[in-house]
Amino acid sequence: MELPDGYVDCLRDELAPFGLEFASVATADDLTSVEFRADPESFVRDYPGLGVEESYGEQWPPEFLSLWLRFDAEDNPIEISFEVFDLLIWAASVDPELRDRLNTLADPDDHAAAVGQALAGVLYPAETEDVFLG
Repeated sequence: MELPDGYVDCLRDELAPFGLEFASVATADDLTSVEFRADPESFVRDYPGLGVEESYGEQWPPEFLSLWLRFDAEDNPIEISFEVFDLLIWAASVDPELRDRLNTLADPDDHAAAVGQALAGVLYPAETEDVFLG
């Protein structure tokens, strides 16, 4: 699978405000993985109380925190996760429209925007609860 032109740049723009920087794109065995990374100390300082630090226990801090996007050979998103958060499952539980946008790469720009919205949803739960749950 080859990612659509400009898709990684759109993701870069959407994820930069959260302190995530592009790390890599890799393809193996009909699976394409895109990784963005954040500095762990800066991240927990900016987003305290999410449980990321606690999830590492005595191994804290890791070298970096990772957001992964994985796509199958047909360009279907099969994983969008950031550390302790599965963004596909989170979106499915709070907003069917966002879930649908995350589950297709038909519009790469919109998919990148949806990834940013889902990440904002888990990082700012009190602010997004009103938006998604009315």
